[in-house]
Amino acid sequence: MNEETKPKPGFTLRKRFRLSDRWKTSRRVRLLLYLGLGAFCYLLLMGQVLPQQYNDISPGKVAKESIVSPVTKVDQKATEKVREKAAQSVGKQYRIDEQLADRQVKRLENIFNEIPNYLSEKDKSDKEKIANLKEVLPYGLSDEFYQKLVKVKDGEWTEMRILSREMVQEVLADGVRKNDLEKERDRVDRGLVTSSLGSPARYVVRELTRQMIVPNEFYDKNRTEKLKDAARDSVEPIPIRKGDVIVAAGDVVTKDQYRKLKELGFLGRYTDPAPYLGLALLIAVVLGLLASFVRWFRPEVYRDNVKTTMLLSVFLLTMLGMKVISLGQNLEWSTVGYMAPAALGTMLIALLLDLQLALWCAILFGVFSGMYFNEGSHVLFDFRYGLVSFVSGSAAAFALSGVRNRLSIFRAGLFSSGASVLTIAALYALVPVDGDGWILLQSLGFGAAGGIFSAVLTIGFLQHFETVFDMLSPLRLLELSNPNHPLLRKLLIETPGTYHHSVIVGNLAEAAAEAVGANGLLCRVGAYYHDVGKTKRPQFFIENQMAENPHDKISPNLSKSIIISHAKDGYEMLREYNIPTPICDIAAQHHGTTLLKYFYHQAREQSDGAQVLEADYRYPGPKAQFKEAAIVGIADCVEAAVRSLARPSPERVENMVRKIIQDRLEDGQFDECDLTFKELDLIARSICETLQGIFHSRIEYPEDSHQGKGVKPA
Repeated sequence: MNEETKPKPGFTLRKRFRLSDRWKTSRRVRLLLYLGLGAFCYLLLMGQVLPQQYNDISPGKVAKESIVSPVTKVDQKATEKVREKAAQSVGKQYRIDEQLADRQVKRLENIFNEIPNYLSEKDKSDKEKIANLKEVLPYGLSDEFYQKLVKVKDGEWTEMRILSREMVQEVLADGVRKNDLEKERDRVDRGLVTSSLGSPARYVVRELTRQMIVPNEFYDKNRTEKLKDAARDSVEPIPIRKGDVIVAAGDVVTKDQYRKLKELGFLGRYTDPAPYLGLALLIAVVLGLLASFVRWFRPEVYRDNVKTTMLLSVFLLTMLGMKVISLGQNLEWSTVGYMAPAALGTMLIALLLDLQLALWCAILFGVFSGMYFNEGSHVLFDFRYGLVSFVSGSAAAFALSGVRNRLSIFRAGLFSSGASVLTIAALYALVPVDGDGWILLQSLGFGAAGGIFSAVLTIGFLQHFETVFDMLSPLRLLELSNPNHPLLRKLLIETPGTYHHSVIVGNLAEAAAEAVGANGLLCRVGAYYHDVGKTKRPQFFIENQMAENPHDKISPNLSKSIIISHAKDGYEMLREYNIPTPICDIAAQHHGTTLLKYFYHQAREQSDGAQVLEADYRYPGPKAQFKEAAIVGIADCVEAAVRSLARPSPERVENMVRKIIQDRLEDGQFDECDLTFKELDLIARSICETLQGIFHSRIEYPEDSHQGKGVKPA
């Protein structure tokens, strides 16, 4: 392997670093993280959708505690019992055969038409007439009937006809059932009471009319069944309503109560798979929405499994907090759900990741809060607790905008408490519930305590999340920017020139980062620490030299080694002081693999024709891996270059800035970060504007005629 193909210093370490950290961008790992969170959420919420099991209950035993129905469900057995009772109350239905009534009336008319013909035969005796009449008249008439018939006077036949027809029509029109036949025929006797007919005629009418009255009302099975079905359908289902006490504590369990408990799934193993599947689908939907939001709107979080792990850990921590609070929910403290620490999750996410992501999570926390505090599974969701959790979480996240110190977290908690109290009061005014003023005061108290409780937890957990996940919150960055930090004090005392240089670089980098939407605060703090490695050999860096330059007495190769080592030394010092990784990375990456042109050309001039490899005079890298590191590197180079200008006019400054950015771009220093050409142009403009404020021209003050008389110039 020749010198030209020899790997550059640091190459092997960077490759190993990438291989060992491959899990940080692995899709499989990301999927496993979401699946793990889903499994934990499933276990935490299972008790909220499935009824509690009571295996020590049986008929005749005393119930140890009150059991209420978790849902509204039809009591099938009780409903069927009432419906059958309603069906039994429906009597048998009959129908009148109108055609049969008409036939009987016509038959009666025919008889009255035939009888006079037989009785008018003068040449026959009564005995012969009776014999002939028996052949044409209905079967079953008595001999007495015929004896009376032949004695009827001629003038009575018309009245007999009319009276007989009316009685037959009247009785048959009302309907005659087989069981009531004799009773209906007896109505004929009552109809003859007021008749003026003679005794023979009345007897004939009575017997003949009774014979014509026959059953014409029959049992209608189809109609009866239809009415019974209608009666059954008219009975409203008897519900076991949610919240109904099935068994009260101390009561002896009856067979009916035992049956209800079994139907509601309180006894034995709950075998209905629907709630299990439904909960799994719901959690999949919620976490799917979370992953989709992160992927489309916060891709830098989605692609980084470390940040994803932290996000899901905060999510799980909030869910655990809600679960703990839900364990204290009982009849005495029924509104403890207003204390749910939803604001804990939103504040941690807002501080460590992003405000918009925190607001989206506030919605999801509201969904789960409504499930956690659903009054003992009386309903699947209680919108009151979900709404209050969403409002308190959102208010806390908004209150952390522009946070400057940890006391701001407590103020955000107070803001969250106030929002919760107002929301609870509004809910009680809009949706009155059972209970007295004590319930309202209790609810307001829990709502006020929830925000403060979340703030206290946030302050306690924030440092742990920052340490475990090596994350930088705005509060942590502000603490690191304090000039009293040991490293910054060391930088100021031992290398005042480097400290001043770092402050200016911080101003340039912060403005440039904000111009392209990067983390300006991270750039500023990273710039403060990017050159701490120079404190090991401060006299070898020109901004700290007060007299002679030590590089004039040593070889270019040694000078190169000293200058290059400040990046590595700074990285190691920052690690020793437990400075977060992003700031350490800025220190290691701000020079990338750029060339030390001065010493490289000096070495070539002194080489006497020997080969001088450019790779030997480049920083070992790595190149900038993220925008903030690249911006600090640009600002660092620009500040040093512009300071070397004799008369820095705006035009010369801008040309210098754009030339530096162009050289780095052509040198491939931005290949491993996601800066675009448009962003590079915005960075150049921002740096030029900031430099104009630093290197502005000043007016020349005239000589003061009173100098020497104790008056100082302005």
